[in-house]
Amino acid sequence: MTTTIMTRRRASRIAALALLGMTSALGAPRADAVAAPASAPAPVPRPAERDTALWIEMRNVDLHIDRRHVMHVRSLRGQMLATVPGGTMSLDDPRSFHIRATSGVVALDGDAITTLLNANAFNYRGAPITHLRVRVENGAIVQQGTLHKGVDIPFEMRAVPVVLPDGRLLLHPSLLRIFSVNGLPLMHALHLRLDEMMDLRKAHGVSVKGNDLFLDPLAIIPPPAVQGRVVAVRVEGGLLVQELARTPDDTIFGTRVRADSGARNFVYFRGGTLRFGKLTMTDTDLLIDDADEHDPLDLYFAEYNRQLVAGETKNLPDFGLRTWMVDYDKLRTVATAKR
Repeated sequence: MTTTIMTRRRASRIAALALLGMTSALGAPRADAVAAPASAPAPVPRPAERDTALWIEMRNVDLHIDRRHVMHVRSLRGQMLATVPGGTMSLDDPRSFHIRATSGVVALDGDAITTLLNANAFNYRGAPITHLRVRVENGAIVQQGTLHKGVDIPFEMRAVPVVLPDGRLLLHPSLLRIFSVNGLPLMHALHLRLDEMMDLRKAHGVSVKGNDLFLDPLAIIPPPAVQGRVVAVRVEGGLLVQELARTPDDTIFGTRVRADSGARNFVYFRGGTLRFGKLTMTDTDLLIDDADEHDPLDLYFAEYNRQLVAGETKNLPDFGLRTWMVDYDKLRTVATAKR
């Protein structure tokens, strides 16, 4: 009987050991595993956030305002904004966006100023000034044209530009010739002022008060419109040079927005979404470089596709796009050479 009891006890122990083994095999926690603190799961890396703002930088670019005349952009940096909130910005439609300038230096010669004033400031029926011609010389802006006040009055006005706190240019005549005679003493004798001789209420970007003309230089440029404020102006030879105010956002350039180090004459687009031709680029990284850097990049956006076709294009491993454009004024020469 004693032997039977011992045999049953041994069988119970064997069964208990077998049950314990089965439990361990099914994954029951071990004593040492339970005692050890559970380690936190490794964080999942998040993708880098994209800049939804679209930034633009120009350097050493002769930007066409029409087929013949250019605005010399020594530098221009800023944010591109859709004209219609939420709309698409397209290089094929300069009216689809405007530029909020964060800094810039641009220069215009007399022919370019003439074109801008005739095409934008005085391009309306009944304009009081026609046949306007502008030249920049001896530190002053000289305007010649025809003033319509009952009769056609040929005039020439010379003024040294002065920038006002609001960014407009003040042009106070130091010389005014009417019918080739000094008109200032004549007007003084007749108690006449310029604002009584010319009605500029319909003019765009130009106004008159007393004998002073006021010019808003950013209001008369063609699309894309530029928002900013001129803070300095000077005459360099035959050029009127204007400097735009530098804003705090300008620090993004050279840090998050940086063009290729070797580029000298270029237009660079970074961030946001941009359409050009049939392509739409998100998280834009587009550099328009100069195929010939011996002179500024001669760029006419209305004909940019012809310039693009004549040049070269390269895709980068990170999906950036680099183009080397042929200057607009050299397209005919390049086309002839390829025949």
